[in-house]
Amino acid sequence: MSTEPEIQAAAVVFRHDEHDRQALADFARELADSGCRLGGVVQEVFFDDQGHRTHIDSVDLATGDRVTINQASRMRPDGTGCTLDTAALADAGAPLRRALINRPDLIVAEKFGEQEQSGAGLVDDILNVIAEGLPILVLVPEPALACWRELTGGETAEVPCEADALRRWWRDRFAGKS
Repeated sequence: MSTEPEIQAAAVVFRHDEHDRQALADFARELADSGCRLGGVVQEVFFDDQGHRTHIDSVDLATGDRVTINQASRMRPDGTGCTLDTAALADAGAPLRRALINRPDLIVAEKFGEQEQSGAGLVDDILNVIAEGLPILVLVPEPALACWRELTGGETAEVPCEADALRRWWRDRFAGKS
């Protein structure tokens, strides 16, 4: 008999040309509104009046606290370049670490970017959640899917970044469990 926890993780796969990467954050809000206890982080992107990206905040789903993890580069003020604050990114992992203690119904990590793909950023926090067998959804860009599979041993589900697919994943795995 195995004592290892069941893997309850899924990569929420999106293509960079898709506009609906917001589906994961919207799904998290939907679950929270229905009484689901959430942990983890989503990202909120801000734009100026000209449509240039100004910064990205990591938002703690349990508390609403924000950490600015990315700002427009001074070298490229048109919003096409960015400056990642790696110290702030480390702070942004706190909600994932706290979820290991609080054990919410679902954990969300809207972050599997270049830092995580290179073994930095939130990757250790994400892998710790998976290893504990806690349910987690991780937003993974399609080009990074091979890296994700290698990192997780191909043991996680893969779900399109679409509201209906996320609802189906949740219903099939966790509805009715207490």
